[in-house]
Amino acid sequence: MGRTPAGPDRRRLRALVLTALPVEYRAMRAHLADLREREHRTGTRFEVGRLRAAECEVALVQVGRGNVRAGVIAERVIGLFRPDLVLCAGVAGALHDDLRLGDIVVATRVDAYQGGTAAEDFLARPQTWAAPYRLEELARSVDLYGGWRDGPGDGAGDDGAGDADTGAGVHFRPIAAGEVVLDSRDSALFGQLRLHNNDAAAIDMEDAGIAQAAHLNDVPALVIRGISDRADGRKEAADRAGWQRRAAEAAAAFGAALLAHGHGSATGPGEPSADPAESAEPARPRTPQAAYLREKTAGFVGRESAFAEFGAFLDDHPSGHLVVEGLPGVGKTSLLAEEVVRNGWPAHFNIAAQRINGTAAFLAGLHAQLAERFGVRLPPPGTGDDLDGRYLGTLLEETADRLPRDDKLVIVIDALDEVEHASPGVNALFLPTVLQAGLYMLVSRRSRTAPLRIDGPSAVIDLMDRPDESRRDMERFIRDSLVRPELAARLAGDPERGRERAVASLLDRSELNFMYLVYVLRDIEYGRMDPDDLSSLPAGLSQYYERHLEQMLAKGSAAALSLRTVYALAAIREPVPASLLAGVVQVSELRVVRLLADWAQFLHIESGLGATTYGFYHQGFCDFLLRNDTIRAAGVDMAEIGSMVGHRLIASLGLDLDD
Repeated sequence: MGRTPAGPDRRRLRALVLTALPVEYRAMRAHLADLREREHRTGTRFEVGRLRAAECEVALVQVGRGNVRAGVIAERVIGLFRPDLVLCAGVAGALHDDLRLGDIVVATRVDAYQGGTAAEDFLARPQTWAAPYRLEELARSVDLYGGWRDGPGDGAGDDGAGDADTGAGVHFRPIAAGEVVLDSRDSALFGQLRLHNNDAAAIDMEDAGIAQAAHLNDVPALVIRGISDRADGRKEAADRAGWQRRAAEAAAAFGAALLAHGHGSATGPGEPSADPAESAEPARPRTPQAAYLREKTAGFVGRESAFAEFGAFLDDHPSGHLVVEGLPGVGKTSLLAEEVVRNGWPAHFNIAAQRINGTAAFLAGLHAQLAERFGVRLPPPGTGDDLDGRYLGTLLEETADRLPRDDKLVIVIDALDEVEHASPGVNALFLPTVLQAGLYMLVSRRSRTAPLRIDGPSAVIDLMDRPDESRRDMERFIRDSLVRPELAARLAGDPERGRERAVASLLDRSELNFMYLVYVLRDIEYGRMDPDDLSSLPAGLSQYYERHLEQMLAKGSAAALSLRTVYALAAIREPVPASLLAGVVQVSELRVVRLLADWAQFLHIESGLGATTYGFYHQGFCDFLLRNDTIRAAGVDMAEIGSMVGHRLIASLGLDLDD
């Protein structure tokens, strides 16, 4: 990212890295060498050194807390050091439950959330700074290649700071910055943020000042924050468990990797890209649905017999279909995601809860991946190409023609049962019945759903047929999960005895369903369940759902609005913003956000493009809600809810039925 052509005389990239806390400063300092102290004429002191992983000059400053102080100090050092870019690397509190402690948030936008007018209601007027496009793309590249988790340098400086947690996930979402330490989700501030800044993933106290200083000096700036707490009243406990240090180290490792990765480029933050033909190393294929893959493979264990069967099938057949079957929650998606991560196969994951389950999306995604890998010349799919299987057939034929001799290519397709508008007698997504030599399809579906006609070689792998292996894998998954600091801290009394009790209880009641374990372990981790209550857990995923519904019904009339809200979401069957649900339930957006908190463990909350949408984490819970017996127990009128949903959707399109 230097501003002169690459070569021996190329000037080093100059980067300014700002931190607020000593723990953040030490974490970043561990990635630097040859440090020397400098002083601004006003007395501000900072250190300048070189990045251990690349020839990059870095000025490191501890600005202290608060946007005003951070902005003033950033302005001073920018003027003296003249950096090519500015990074803020530190910790922040999560505003959404889908972020785990130790995860990374790269700010796509910084919002100064306290700007507004205090009238009868707070009228938000936030000032915002978007991340520079080239810096954001550079950060996405660092995330894609993943090497930052191994540490860009030797992982230890003079103070002995260690490497970041290798399990950290990376999220590209906005961040809110103000002057308040938020540590309660029942506070007025949290409600304000959910209403006016509901796509913000995290909150801190310095980024607005830093972003303003960088903007005024025309220097590109990017914010990288590690999640150290959840702003939920348990910040002190998280700090005692070491999460502030670990989050700071994760942010520093990602920031250092970004600088090292950027230094390897021949262009700067505001310069045109180099000619790809000059690159000695070919570009790596993009990872399809990368964030979804990371989520589904986090903590993956076992299933070695299935992987062995995959390999044997490829060895024994010139082409063909592999079909993975099983009931909801047994781990079909995670198995396929792990196969993609291990081998880099092109893939498409149908996700009904995110409305990624149509033929058009499948064709567009598969074409992009195959064009990038093999240079297929077939144009991208157009209007009407998703109405039959001719386009897919042509795409696969050209791919097979370009496949190197004796090579094999597996196309992975998950959740055929979630495909929208599958016609009777026709394969979902118009998948071919026979494949060209060298091509294979690895697909998954729920047991006894999504009929698939196959005329060539095929094999079915039923995950329900291997209970002994599933039990071993699940025990390993539970044990690996319970050693995470936050879960381990919740095993009261004797940790060893508490862990063994938890393993036995979860295994006995899970009915060998991984989704059940995900829900229960998350309940313990987020404080929704005491580990001592595991002995009274319901058996199986369906009974787990039923128990939560019974707990809601026990609240009587207080739960009526909450039930209407979640059933409105089930009726819509796709992610929607709180504003749309507010129109259906006829309450405020803020009230909808609070009502959905009753169902937080079952929801997928996605922030982006200025809005936060709510959908179901797993299609199985939506299916449970819409069972006739569940609807009767909940006492909701689905006809009325359906009518309200229809009217609200029509209104959102600006139409009027009375015209």
